[in-house]
Amino acid sequence: MDKEKEQYFVVVDGRPQGPYKLEDLLAMGLKATDFVKTGGMPEFKELREIPGLSGLLGFRHELTAPQYFATLDVRLLAWGIDTFLAVFIYMVFVVIYLVGSEGGAQEHIPTILIGFLSVPVLKFILGSLMEGSGLQASPGKLVIGIRVTDTKGAPLSYPQAFFRNFAKIIGVITLGIGFFTGFLDRRQQCLHDKIAGTLVIKSRLI
Repeated sequence: MDKEKEQYFVVVDGRPQGPYKLEDLLAMGLKATDFVKTGGMPEFKELREIPGLSGLLGFRHELTAPQYFATLDVRLLAWGIDTFLAVFIYMVFVVIYLVGSEGGAQEHIPTILIGFLSVPVLKFILGSLMEGSGLQASPGKLVIGIRVTDTKGAPLSYPQAFFRNFAKIIGVITLGIGFFTGFLDRRQQCLHDKIAGTLVIKSRLI
C-alpha cells in the first residue's frame, strides 16, 4: 500500500483517533514523540520510531529504549501455554506412533514415557524459532501479547534467540532462582535475559 493511501491513527489527549491520511498528519503539526500507528501495526509507537513515516514528516528515525516490561506472572502464563502446546504436539506424534505400531498401547508405555523427555526440546526449538522470527514471540507470548527484544528494543536474530532459550538452563540448575530474580529487577529481567542481553516487553498502548 502506498504511503499516500495508508490510514493512520494518532493518540490525542490520551485517546486513539483516526483514521487519518498522510496529508492530515502533515497538517496536524505532530511532534516526534507523539504516538502513531498504521492500520498494519500491532501497537502505537512514537512517530520517530516508525521508519519511512518519520522521514516523510520531517523527523529523524530513532529507536527508543523499551519502557514497558512483561511481569513474571504474565510470562509464567505464556510459559504454561508453550508447555501445553509442546505436550500437545508430542501427543499427536504418540497417536501416530501407536496407530502404526503392532500390539496394545500398554506395551508401548515405557517408550511413550521416555519420549516425554522430548517435550522440553520441542518447546526449545519452537520458542527459539519464533522469537528469532519477525513475530518476536513464542506461541504463548504471542497469545498474551508480549514479545522478546534486545536491550535496545530491536528484534533478536536466530542465534540470539537460541542462546536466550539455551541460557534458561541456568534457571533450572539454580532450582528456579534464576527465573525469580526477575522480581527484583526493574526491567523484569530473569538471569537468562541478563546473560543473553534480552528483554520481554509488552505493548505500551493498545
